[in-house]
Amino acid sequence: MISGVCKFSGIAALLFLAFLLMPLPGNAQYSISGTINGCAGKKVVFSRMYGKEIIGIDSVFLPKNCTFKFAFPDTQYVGVFRITLGKTDNDFIFNKENIVFATDTNHAGKVIILKSDENIQYYSFIAKTRLLNDSIEKLTQKGNALYNKDPKGNAATLKKLALQIDDLSAQLRKQAETQIRMHPGMYATRLIKAKLLPDFDAYMKRKDAGEYPNEAAFLKEHFFDNIDFSDSTLLHSEIIFEKIGEYLQYYADPPSEAAYKKCIDFILVRTDVNKNVSEYVMNTLIRSFDHTDWEGVYSYIVEKYLAQTTCSDEQTSKSLAQRSSTINALKTGNKAPSIKSTDVQGKEIALDSIKAKYTLVVFWASWCEHCEKALPIVEELYKTYSPKGLEVFAVSIDTVRQEWLSATNRFKFPWINTCDLKGIDGPSVAAYNVWRTPTFYLLDKDKKIIERPISTVILEGTLKDLKWGN
Repeated sequence: MISGVCKFSGIAALLFLAFLLMPLPGNAQYSISGTINGCAGKKVVFSRMYGKEIIGIDSVFLPKNCTFKFAFPDTQYVGVFRITLGKTDNDFIFNKENIVFATDTNHAGKVIILKSDENIQYYSFIAKTRLLNDSIEKLTQKGNALYNKDPKGNAATLKKLALQIDDLSAQLRKQAETQIRMHPGMYATRLIKAKLLPDFDAYMKRKDAGEYPNEAAFLKEHFFDNIDFSDSTLLHSEIIFEKIGEYLQYYADPPSEAAYKKCIDFILVRTDVNKNVSEYVMNTLIRSFDHTDWEGVYSYIVEKYLAQTTCSDEQTSKSLAQRSSTINALKTGNKAPSIKSTDVQGKEIALDSIKAKYTLVVFWASWCEHCEKALPIVEELYKTYSPKGLEVFAVSIDTVRQEWLSATNRFKFPWINTCDLKGIDGPSVAAYNVWRTPTFYLLDKDKKIIERPISTVILEGTLKDLKWGN
């Protein structure tokens, strides 16, 4: 008998082992484990989703047997998790159960779920619908080619293709509806239902159906009917981010400030049923329109919706409100913010001191590739319009004096060249909401904003349409 070792009888040992393997109340630990054949020594990354954001949790280098195991950090966190190997991502649903899967390097997109009812159903659904989606895509490509070649001559064929696509789409819907009916409690079902567009034909058969001239008009109002925005666990996937993007793409087409505002109003009203969801959607919309040419839309969200919420961080809200105020100050007809910057001789020059019929303020940088292409075009425009009263006030956002001077000498710009060497932290950069280079502002003789041309093509057209006199 070995000293210090307790010896169990056969039955006692089995009972003890069963006790060890039994999850303790409140301490249940779930895991995801897998085998990725042919990947020994390679790194596997374990992440979770929050909307479009991928948040890393853990990583490991695969041993010789190519197996790994990660523990889910929060057993109450239901949602989508990701396993990444190189450029290959595989997503899995965690819903309080262990997950075991297998794949290999030669078939990285083919995953075999060995354990997890949720993922067995989800991957089965994906496999079935992938074939249908592939067929729809091929038929659509064929139809587009025929239509572009000869729409009238190919009318009969196009009609047949449309019927085939309708039939495949109906099969897709049937697959989704079967999943929803057979497995109503699964998280996978919630995602599948959320992806499914409301059924126009089924709706129109209802006694309480409203009047819609067509399916497009119906979907504009019912697009989100299959998404439960009160369910904040949907944020643990890409679904809400994706559907918001789809709605903007479909119903702000062609894009315009008015169209975007209508869509945003609809989205924010529909999602205002859960604090976490509504806050996420609002912040997503703000980020989507931040640093874009749709500054009016950005300000609209900040002023109309952010001001009404009490759940945003005070400092963040203050920063967004300040930026919105800056954007509004730069609207057409407003007096342009003052600029004081230093020229190549070291002399301070104020924008307001320039006496010209029109002034073009240009923000640029020595390292800006777009400036390399755009500024020579501006120079040609300057040669044409400077005799008529155009002046250019260039502000570099460089931070190294020699780099700015070298670029200025290389281009030999014939206009006023200035730089405060403060880069993106300069006061004029903030005052003019500069987030890309080059940025143009065209001012009248009183330094009021005429336009902010977003390209040299638009700038050329605007200059051509101005009243220059004799």
